[in-house]
Amino acid sequence: MTFDNPGAFVLFFLFLVFIPFLIIRYRKGRQRATLFAAAAPSHERKALLSELRRRMVIADIFFMLFFGLLVIALAGPRWGVRIVADHRRGVDVVLAFDLSRSMNVRDCFPQRGQLPVQDRISRMERGMVIARELTTALGDVRLGIAIGKGRGVLAVPLTHDSDMILNFLYSLDSQAITGGGTNLESLVTAASGSFQDSVPSRRAVILFSDGEAHSGSFQGAVEKARKAGIAISAVGLGSDEGGPVPVEKGPGASDGFLLTEDGIPVISARQADSLRNGAGKTGGVYVDGGRNDAVQALLSFVNSLSAESRLSGYRREANPRWQIFVLAAMAFLGGSRIMGFSRRSHRRQYAKGESSGKKALLLSVLFCGVFFNSCDRVQGKLLIMEGNFFNARGFHTEAISSYLRALDHETPYAEYALGSAYFALEEGSAALERYEAAEKSLRDLRPEYHAELRYRIYYNRGIIYFEKGDYEDAVRSFREALKIDGSRIDAKRNLELSLLTIARSPPPAPVSPQGRPESGATGSDGGGSVLFEYLTAKEHEQWKSREWTGESDFSGPDY
Repeated sequence: MTFDNPGAFVLFFLFLVFIPFLIIRYRKGRQRATLFAAAAPSHERKALLSELRRRMVIADIFFMLFFGLLVIALAGPRWGVRIVADHRRGVDVVLAFDLSRSMNVRDCFPQRGQLPVQDRISRMERGMVIARELTTALGDVRLGIAIGKGRGVLAVPLTHDSDMILNFLYSLDSQAITGGGTNLESLVTAASGSFQDSVPSRRAVILFSDGEAHSGSFQGAVEKARKAGIAISAVGLGSDEGGPVPVEKGPGASDGFLLTEDGIPVISARQADSLRNGAGKTGGVYVDGGRNDAVQALLSFVNSLSAESRLSGYRREANPRWQIFVLAAMAFLGGSRIMGFSRRSHRRQYAKGESSGKKALLLSVLFCGVFFNSCDRVQGKLLIMEGNFFNARGFHTEAISSYLRALDHETPYAEYALGSAYFALEEGSAALERYEAAEKSLRDLRPEYHAELRYRIYYNRGIIYFEKGDYEDAVRSFREALKIDGSRIDAKRNLELSLLTIARSPPPAPVSPQGRPESGATGSDGGGSVLFEYLTAKEHEQWKSREWTGESDFSGPDY
């Protein structure tokens, strides 16, 4: 068993407050129970007092279990394994950090504005803020980290584990690598070497630097990256006016700043032109590190490299189980209330002794069984609604994950929703499999049940078959959809267009005795020319079907 938020277990220390409170409450309750039992007949008094005290103890135990289970649910327990769809964008990004001494110059601000001088932060700190926000926003992009001072080193290889990247960024400082001077060529070369030719992807390097280079040829590294198809974007850190370079205090730096041979402080300024030219040559972007929207500018550039996510397979992950603990906690809370002392109880209930407790326990078990069964179905519908929310906003990875979890509760609708999500990702074969699974789950039900769902399944299958060029299966699907609801105009239109496409498809090309197609029969007139002729003909004649007159809006795509 693993936990997403193990820090939530700190709340168990509240038991140190609950236990003394419950002890005091129990003592006061015993006194009230004694007074209450004193009004009962003498032969019932002892059994009544024992029953009341037992109820108070059980109620307190149920309350503590309620709180403990709620804390466990907040910790996010996981066990078991589930299969979820894995959607990735084909983009690899390496964050390259210049760790030279000039990056310690404090001439940056947390955000643009008129801030006092004492609020300035170093160039390195500003670069870390931008990098951490960008890492959090990118999501399903593979990230790597390269660092460099006198030489460049690949610190973190490309990975989808954003937590690993964030942990490294929080621990990174200018002392992470030894050496002196600045060699941007070596840094860019190390970052470019992390990309693998065996993995096809769009490649980008985001350089965090002030642009000062004391050795190497930055433009030479830029030219190599351009030939390799690597886009280099640069985040210019610092100011054009610059500032003194901080170093450890010593005989040659009494004020803690780097000095020239003449004893004058060395001023380091941002070299924006060099960074801008390098980014422009490779198709990258240059971003001023002082901009408040620097993260948004970088995010827009990375998203422009690959705007779509594709199904790359399936992955295993631990199954979240926090819902079980929440439901169990609510059951114990209800039991605590049921077992609570009530002055309105009838005297004859206590005369029955243990039999009444057994009946209450039996009713509690039956209630919990019905409660858990109904919650199971409700949870499935909530998961489908959650998936619809993500799907409508283009978050297909999260939507598919919700639909897969809903398969354990609402099979037909979850299968249909999953097929629609795959259809939106242009995964037609996967969508057909899900639609067929949804249809099979409806076969045992009466035909009038779930009529709208049945119609949608056949109609969407017809659309997919038409796009694949399988017009006969498209005709069968549209006909099945019309058998369920014959008033749908969109299904009628697509059925007629499928039949027309089959009728106008060219016959197979005649073959000569030598096995070669005869001249003039190339078979190049496919479905595309049929559609063109069909649409051209409709421009010159008015549609005759009275059933379609005045129709301007329909629910499905019309080809």
